[in-house]
Amino acid sequence: MTFDERRQRAIAVLNRHGIPQHTSEPVQLRLFRKLGMQVRPLHFESFWRTAFVHAVWFAPLWAIVMWIFRWRTDGTHPAMALLGAVICGLCYGLAMAGVYAWSKKKYKLPSWESLGS
Repeated sequence: MTFDERRQRAIAVLNRHGIPQHTSEPVQLRLFRKLGMQVRPLHFESFWRTAFVHAVWFAPLWAIVMWIFRWRTDGTHPAMALLGAVICGLCYGLAMAGVYAWSKKKYKLPSWESLGS
């Protein structure tokens, strides 16, 4: 079974459980797929990979917004801004990974590997 077939099967499982598309296929995953990456639906990813995926897109976005609206005018040193963005991204990523892990347990979703059989 190809990756895309397994991904479609995973999306079908999520839909059967009533999980909405914006949760099963968030915008960042669709963007990553358009860039050629093979990313599983986050309910079927490991905790740490889910945390990483969320941290990677959230930290830069948050840093840009904070730089425009706050840090630039406060005279925040760029190194401190970078540290703040990394910490914020990690916190957000860990929180979202927890949400996806809880959801996977709540709906008793199968493993990614079992979708291929």
